[in-house]
Amino acid sequence: MKNKYIIYFFAILTIVIFATLYMIEIPSPSTIITEKYTLNIK
Repeated sequence: MKNKYIIYFFAILTIVIFATLYMIEIPSPSTIITEKYTLNIK
């Protein structure tokens, strides 16, 4: 009987963790890089 309770506990815990991560907006790890350079073409 105790194994069922452990399985239920971990299943509910993972569902709660995924629900909270879905609710929190995590920004995408991207940065906009702008570089100004000149070309000396001969």
